[in-house]
Amino acid sequence: MVQARDISLRFRDGKPEDAPRISDLGRQTFAETFGHIYSKADLDTYLETYFSLERVSRDLNDPDIEYRIAETSMNMVGYAKIGPVKLPLTRDCKNGLQLHRLYVRETRQGVGVGGILLSWAIDRSSERGAEELCLGVWSNNQHAIGVYENRGFTSEGYYDINVGRTVDRELIMSLKLKAVIDA
Repeated sequence: MVQARDISLRFRDGKPEDAPRISDLGRQTFAETFGHIYSKADLDTYLETYFSLERVSRDLNDPDIEYRIAETSMNMVGYAKIGPVKLPLTRDCKNGLQLHRLYVRETRQGVGVGGILLSWAIDRSSERGAEELCLGVWSNNQHAIGVYENRGFTSEGYYDINVGRTVDRELIMSLKLKAVIDA
């Protein structure tokens, strides 16, 4: 007997009890996408720093941070995380938010899950009264950069981020939200 694959998809807000699944998904998707670039030690250090259960739990309990989850009845397949701006901007950003994470399982990429999560991040940031949404993206990730540019994000500089002992160049991009609302 062949079982039908569950292709239903729903989106919902993240809750504190989602921490283990978000932590696992963040680790898996980061390793799927970037694991071939780093040594195992560097990758493990980065994953433990940014995707530990403790860190994700703390974020989910922070009222300034929001998660949006994409899931089927069987699996969490993606998520987006927005919150206060932590990027090293060279200008003042008093009324902005940052898209900290937008991850989608490799098996669900290219079918619109990421676009829906990005739309949520933009819309939710506007609803929260932010005037802009900023993000950092690996400077060699041309596909992601193209997606953000197609949504109106513009480049505004670079910064370095440590992935273990490896130093990566990140591109800072931002979207003026008033232009989105007025358009």
